[in-house]
Amino acid sequence: MEGIFLLFSKYFTFNITKYALGVALIVGALLAMVTAFSRQRKQVEFAYHEIHALAMLVYGLSILLIANTIEILSYITAFLLFFYAFSEITFCIWLFNLKNAVKINILFIRIFLGMLVGIGTLVVMNNFSSNMTMVMEGYGILFTMIGINVLLYEPIMKTKVLSE
Repeated sequence: MEGIFLLFSKYFTFNITKYALGVALIVGALLAMVTAFSRQRKQVEFAYHEIHALAMLVYGLSILLIANTIEILSYITAFLLFFYAFSEITFCIWLFNLKNAVKINILFIRIFLGMLVGIGTLVVMNNFSSNMTMVMEGYGILFTMIGINVLLYEPIMKTKVLSE
């Protein structure tokens, strides 16, 4: 949702963008935390989601409390996207170290996505820094890719939980 909103943020005022993103991210982060903490048996996947929920909460609060200009919003968003890229790759390395059966194709997709988001953030920052509309659209595309990954990965997590 945040990605699509950023894609169309040029049609909204900065304050609408700021408050809509901040509130949506905080609500999403709280729901993700409830889901992750509700698991009785802690698994690596849920610990990873707890970390991401905390990052999204901090990001949402930062947008609401610190982002007074679109440039600051851009920097905070870039920081979050770099965090996502590195955490996605770290998570895959973490899963490689488990003794459980791991689907290699999922790990490679997630490593690829992490690298794509990290490189994409650099490209957006370096090529469009003079045009904030294009920066926000670029970040919107990256957020949308992350959201699609979450939607594709959710049935796998649900199947894993049900099989236990």
